[in-house]
Amino acid sequence: MNPVAIIITKPDLDKNIFLPLCREMLGYSPARKADGANLKEIPHLMTILAGFRNENVPPGVRGATDVYDLLHFCCLFASDERDMIPILEITSGMPFALAETVVRGIQAIIVSGSLRQWRRAILRGCRADQTTQTRCAFDSLYTAFGNLGLTELFGASKKQAPDHTFLLIDERK
Repeated sequence: MNPVAIIITKPDLDKNIFLPLCREMLGYSPARKADGANLKEIPHLMTILAGFRNENVPPGVRGATDVYDLLHFCCLFASDERDMIPILEITSGMPFALAETVVRGIQAIIVSGSLRQWRRAILRGCRADQTTQTRCAFDSLYTAFGNLGLTELFGASKKQAPDHTFLLIDERK
């Protein structure tokens, strides 16, 4: 079995409470830049939160680096128990819950971490020095975060590997 990984929880913001309070406390809406840039989902949320500290924050993922630690995601991994070890090593420092499944030798784990922690883990998990199975799991997470509009977060180029996974070459270092 190739390991699989999916995002199961993502951050949300009660804009009906937060934005009116910000207008009253700060004298401006932190959503102005995000709304003006026509951002969706998580990049929109990131720009709003970054706008809380700085009214002139540039919209988008790269303008919101200060909030990477404020946003948390939970991801579910399922894999052969032997393939779970490198996944746990890569996500070390992040809280997790591990469970045996009804399928013999298959484990499931829920891992929670900040956006900054997930960025590091995914970049590490998609390197050439990882096994195909490990890359398979983190490739699927990279795709899931990309589907949320966060591809720009990684600052990496995607290169196809011979084993049908892909590598992420970190260009920021």
